[in-house]
Amino acid sequence: MFATLSRSWEFAKMSYRLVWEYPRLLLYPIISSIASMLVTASFLLPLWQTGRIEEWMQFMGDESATQGNMMMYFTAFLFYFCSYFIIVFFNTGLIACVLKVINGEKLSISYGLSFAVKRLPQILGWALVSAVIGVLLKLVEKSNKKAGAFIAALMGSAWTALTYFIVPVIVVDGVGPIEAFKRSTRTLKSTWGTALTGNFSLGFFSFLLTLPVILIMFGLFWWFGLMNNSVTGMIVVGVIAVPVIMFTIAITSAADTIFKAYLYTYATGQTVPTNVDTRQFSNAFSQRNR
Repeated sequence: MFATLSRSWEFAKMSYRLVWEYPRLLLYPIISSIASMLVTASFLLPLWQTGRIEEWMQFMGDESATQGNMMMYFTAFLFYFCSYFIIVFFNTGLIACVLKVINGEKLSISYGLSFAVKRLPQILGWALVSAVIGVLLKLVEKSNKKAGAFIAALMGSAWTALTYFIVPVIVVDGVGPIEAFKRSTRTLKSTWGTALTGNFSLGFFSFLLTLPVILIMFGLFWWFGLMNNSVTGMIVVGVIAVPVIMFTIAITSAADTIFKAYLYTYATGQTVPTNVDTRQFSNAFSQRNR
């Protein structure tokens, strides 16, 4: 257990180190976040104009009593499809760039975008599957007031785990959604312990990174608001806080995606950077090779 945790810490540090060495990689999660917000706004604005935004928010929330209708489910499907497409598209570009660095090639941000465009059929296919699963989980959630949400949460967690390596599979193999799911599941079986503790390690790093930011912003907001009663100061802090928090989230998101790329690269027998201690990888997958 301690050995696995130690390896996962090494993987987490490697991921954050790559972000530090190649800060341009942060453009992918930043653009992805902005695009996701625009998609959300494009759905909320028409709902607000038609006076159905409250019904939509209740339907998309955890209020199982809100059954919804066919139009709500169709809107949810479109929202899921657009959201998943954006996330997978930019993560595909990010992993393509990471693999380029792993292979010792010069990094080019435009390369990741052009690569993601080449994988459009696979990305669209996976976004479609993910949207269908999202709607099915919503149906389960709404089917029973007491147990529906709990069952949907369990099924959603299982689905998230089984699709852990979907994006690396799409990047490396360029296969369709069904085959990508099979390969992701097979790889997860051989990396379960390291992936699990690795995500714990990444979460701890994220906590250490975001906690000071939150405390500083909260402190400034409290100082201007309660101590000085300065509305202008509170607005300024709010304006500063949004991009700072987005940048922090971008760092943690990039590190998480890079971690998956590293793990999948070695799990599938590909080369790793010369500055990476391959013994850590070998130990991580020794159980698979027995």
